[in-house]
Amino acid sequence: MSLDPERVQQRSMEILSRLVEEIGPRPAGSAAEHGAFDWLEEQFRSAGLETHCFPVRFQPDPAFFPYYSIPAAGFALVALTLATSGWTTLLLPLLILLLPEGTQWLQSKLLPYKEGSSNLLVLPAKTQPRELDVILCAHIDSARAVPAGTDIWKKWRDRSMYTMMRAANLLIIPGLFQMMGIDIGGILLLVGQSLAWGMAGLLLAQEVWEQASSRGRFSPGANDNASGVSLLAAAALTAAETPTGNLKAGFLFTGAEECGLHGARQFAGYMRENGLQTPVISVDMVGAGKSLRIITRCGTVRPVNTNIELNELIKRADPLAEFHSAPRRWGDFAPFIQAGIPASHIENGGTSRSWSTYHTPDDTLDVIEPEMMRHVSDVLAQLFWILEKSKENPVEYVHEQSTANAYK
Repeated sequence: MSLDPERVQQRSMEILSRLVEEIGPRPAGSAAEHGAFDWLEEQFRSAGLETHCFPVRFQPDPAFFPYYSIPAAGFALVALTLATSGWTTLLLPLLILLLPEGTQWLQSKLLPYKEGSSNLLVLPAKTQPRELDVILCAHIDSARAVPAGTDIWKKWRDRSMYTMMRAANLLIIPGLFQMMGIDIGGILLLVGQSLAWGMAGLLLAQEVWEQASSRGRFSPGANDNASGVSLLAAAALTAAETPTGNLKAGFLFTGAEECGLHGARQFAGYMRENGLQTPVISVDMVGAGKSLRIITRCGTVRPVNTNIELNELIKRADPLAEFHSAPRRWGDFAPFIQAGIPASHIENGGTSRSWSTYHTPDDTLDVIEPEMMRHVSDVLAQLFWILEKSKENPVEYVHEQSTANAYK
């Protein structure tokens, strides 16, 4: 299998425009998400590729979920109890650390499932899923939009989790004094309570603003993740034009990623049930930035580590790519790792502009940088070449590795 990166980049920009400007926001289970799947499947079938559709049950995002209200309540409790007891200051950092995975767990237990999303697996002609050497994956759906706001608001939102943790760690100091019986009256108590009340107020304001402004709106998802979808779709279509070599690459387009990685979970379950150990590379948010990131780890409570050998293959394809740990973010690669399937994930480092539009109505084509789309096209072409030329079975050694050998 060979890829012409120039052709991939050109075609990807055409597909990207179709997804973002003509189809628009693609909430999980919506007519727009279905329309994106149907249009892509039509392109693949016209190119002579095999397609397999899988229904996906998912849990829609709730109209209201008190994400920032939880730490706001924690800071308020610290402000109220700091004068008499300091034990709440020790629990506050733990609460913030558990917030991303804790809210995901709560939503998974509390929200009902519904039918309506999909996965689309695209294969070379006359190829079965168990014959694949590698699967490249990208999610089609786009996220519920948070308000774009002013530049100050964007900077606060981008660093709110970091600021929460720093404030919580600072509050441990007066809390420890109080627990040791040291009087913290006067200026130390005033500063501690002011910091706690200030953070509680900011977080509550953030909650009210986001919930009131975001209801019913979804991001166009140009960078997240029409960029990844368009590049993989263009790669599949371009490879179909020149089907040379022995490498058999599959392309998986998942649904309902933004509300809980449901498409990836469904397909990881399908692979596990059928004894498939094909390595998976997730491609997400690759439309803006100066370089690629290879995610090595995500999660804090139950972290998952991506596969070392697969990461090194990507690094060979792009020596400038950086290994990156993302403890508070998840992606479609995680369910595959949890199912015992070797997986990795690439994304761009992004720019201040792209991150400020993350999950907002401003994630439009204006965010996309054609030169970065070309760079990722080059990386995909080089990765396919490496997989093809490295050995007769290009990813056999990846199959033999367990996720226990992944990055620590």
